Amino acid sequence: MDKTKSLHRISGIIIAIFAAAHLFNHAMAWYGIDNHREIMEALRKIYRQPVVETGLLLCFGFQVYSGIKQAMTLRKAPHLSLNDRLQMYAGLAFAFFIVQHIGAVVGQHLYFGTDTDFYFAARVVLEAPFKFYFIPYYFLGIMALGIHVAATHRKKIAGRVGEKQANFHAWIIIALAFCTAILILYVFMGGRYEIRGFLGID
Repeated sequence: MDKTKSLHRISGIIIAIFAAAHLFNHAMAWYGIDNHREIMEALRKIYRQPVVETGLLLCFGFQVYSGIKQAMTLRKAPHLSLNDRLQMYAGLAFAFFIVQHIGAVVGQHLYFGTDTDFYFAARVVLEAPFKFYFIPYYFLGIMALGIHVAATHRKKIAGRVGEKQANFHAWIIIALAFCTAILILYVFMGGRYEIRGFLGID
């Protein structure tokens, strides 16, 4: 097996675990901003350890590099299946999301000392003109991750469980990503409760 592809898979698994925890944290804001903060602080005790944080950043960086490299190779293939195309283009879309999202969050945290908490994310989906970019940006970022994982998973299991079962698995993953994206945006856009903290109002 190609070494780059093998390392891409390993870094992808690490990123998927982190992303699942991160999205779970955001989804739990449904039960209140304080609940979101408690979970966030518990998770930060793990992923903001210097060794862990550095390792995650390296994984994200390698995922982007290796993903683009594999996409360039895959594009030269004479016949690409729909699943391969979904895997490739969703991966490229997620790579774009990673570069912008990690750059913004790490930059704000390290350079400006901004706490990238609930209000940091809520502000850009509540205020114009930011919301016109960031609402579709967050939705498509989560969907790109879901579709890429679904296509990868389908490719891995199709030979063992059959096309029909593999397709069912893929649709479940995509549906979960869709529901997660809608739920998170609904909460952060003030659908669940009024959000006023970022305006300096209690």
